[in-house]
Amino acid sequence: MKIVNKKGVRIFAVVIAAGFFTSSTLASAPAAKKDFNVWWYSQANTPTGQTWAVALKEFKKAHPELNVKFQLKTFEGMNNAGAQILNSNAAPDVTEYNKGNGTAGLASKGGLLTDLTPYSKKYKWNLPSSVSLYGQYDKGLMGTGKLYGVPSYGEYVSVFYNKDIFAKNKVKIPTTMAEMEAAMATFNAAGVIPMAMGGAGYQTVHNVYALAVSRANQAWINSFQLFKGKAIDATTDANIKWAAQTLLKWKTAGYFQPNVSGVSPDDAIAEFQAGKAAMVIGGSWLDGSMQTKVSTFSYGKFLLPGTLTVGSAGNLLVIPSRSKNKDLAAEFINLVLSKKYQNYLGNAGGLPLFADAESIANPASILTATPFGVAVKKNALAMYPDWPVPGYYDILLANGTALLSSGDVDAYMKATGSFYNDGRPKA
Repeated sequence: MKIVNKKGVRIFAVVIAAGFFTSSTLASAPAAKKDFNVWWYSQANTPTGQTWAVALKEFKKAHPELNVKFQLKTFEGMNNAGAQILNSNAAPDVTEYNKGNGTAGLASKGGLLTDLTPYSKKYKWNLPSSVSLYGQYDKGLMGTGKLYGVPSYGEYVSVFYNKDIFAKNKVKIPTTMAEMEAAMATFNAAGVIPMAMGGAGYQTVHNVYALAVSRANQAWINSFQLFKGKAIDATTDANIKWAAQTLLKWKTAGYFQPNVSGVSPDDAIAEFQAGKAAMVIGGSWLDGSMQTKVSTFSYGKFLLPGTLTVGSAGNLLVIPSRSKNKDLAAEFINLVLSKKYQNYLGNAGGLPLFADAESIANPASILTATPFGVAVKKNALAMYPDWPVPGYYDILLANGTALLSSGDVDAYMKATGSFYNDGRPKA
């Protein structure tokens, strides 16, 4: 709560007069509003960001007694310094937070997050296990235990493609990796960038993992992500090594921009949106941007060929342990989970988890929901690469960029694999 400094009261010779002056002054002073701090990093041009912003407006209207303070953060900022922020007096009342052992798991293990189980019962959230597992942690490990966070949307990584370029070059949507590589070879020969890729950012991390899980199965995911079954030696794992080799092969073949290791994801996405590339691998969080910025061609989406797809329920809404307004924070989360705002998210082009299907009419939502539905039906969601161990994202990013620059697969496997092996819980 903000501390309001009060002006000193002059001492009068007459005590009764002084008392009267003080009491009348205090009585006329307006009561200070209580601060309520909300953070998230879903951008304003995304369906999720739009939906949460509208829900927050309703929340403000319902609580005129609050001074609602919203701050837009970044994924990188929260990923790098989230735990330190949550463990400080600057912690917000409610915030978006990344799921996984290395982020929400680490924060829950450190006592930095509030157990939401009582609120789940109070508001009757009735979360299915396929959704709640991303917010449940036991000793920092995801999948079971207390509920520390709640996702309100789904997300997945797929291939955005330029329908006009595909049609002009008579290329069909690839359904096998061989067809995928043949398509890229055709575009390259035609002088078109086959795959825009931000090698200096998160797309490197996603692309290697997307290739790895395209050859994996759920037993591999259970071991790699949830540490169930036979342990994986990530320094020699066949799926990861093939993925690193394939990414490097695509780079050498000219399927990415020539300077790919220095390109940011934002610039790569902008190249696709400007019609300069046939494809870009990206998450469903880009749907809003694609809707607003692609204007000179038609685009579509398809899943990267293979067995599994990068994806899950979305990032979590959490209540830090240092929140001064936990009940109000839970009320806001409940508002976001309501049918009203789940349907709003769907019609904004997002991927809601609890919407009424008959209430969704936005063609963009249908476009993004169709591949997601295929992955869910196949039980083919493979989570995300940086989840298993704390600090893994930074290691994957640095060494993925180095891989594109140096071409040294063995160095990539040693650096990323050793970090994973060391961080994995020992039996």
